[in-house]
Amino acid sequence: MESKHTEIIEKHTKWLRGEGGKRANLSGADLRYADLSGANLRGADLRGADLRNANLSGADLRYADLSGADLRGADLSGADLSGAEGLFDAVDYLMKNFERTAKGYIAYKTFGSRFPVNPAWEIKPGSVIKENVNPCPTFDCGCGINLATLDWVKRNHQRGDIWKCLIRFEWLPTVVIPWGTDGKIRAGVAELIEIVQR
Repeated sequence: MESKHTEIIEKHTKWLRGEGGKRANLSGADLRYADLSGANLRGADLRGADLRNANLSGADLRYADLSGADLRGADLSGADLSGAEGLFDAVDYLMKNFERTAKGYIAYKTFGSRFPVNPAWEIKPGSVIKENVNPCPTFDCGCGINLATLDWVKRNHQRGDIWKCLIRFEWLPTVVIPWGTDGKIRAGVAELIEIVQR
């Protein structure tokens, strides 16, 4: 099945890289792992398309409709998304799902439940922890300080302490909110506030 899928994608890739992709109706198309680098998809209807792990580097996606498209793992480096519709709005997501205080946003974290704790981090109230962040929003999981909504942490981590953390407004440039997130975000800097009750 997978080889047939790959064969179909390869057959149409040349067409999509030319003028064929321009304003094409690809709604609901299965384009997983497709190499669409440099494709002309200007104005294309990609609503609900499965673009997981697709190579869209350098693709012309101006004015394309990406509503409901699955872009997890997609390479969008150098892609032109000007005027594209249906893209994930990180600002809106942050404002709707995370508590805002006078100093910044509140998020939650556990330590050591899935990955070893960074030895440079001091886990105590008032401690400021730092980590390099994978900046690509199409990657659901990546390096950085992995934080989430309280509901997400409770659903996914049944053991260990839950820490309430502060992402100060001045640290917001380090925050990456994955497209299609179910509650997870990552940041480069966060302050530990306190352990909260489950």
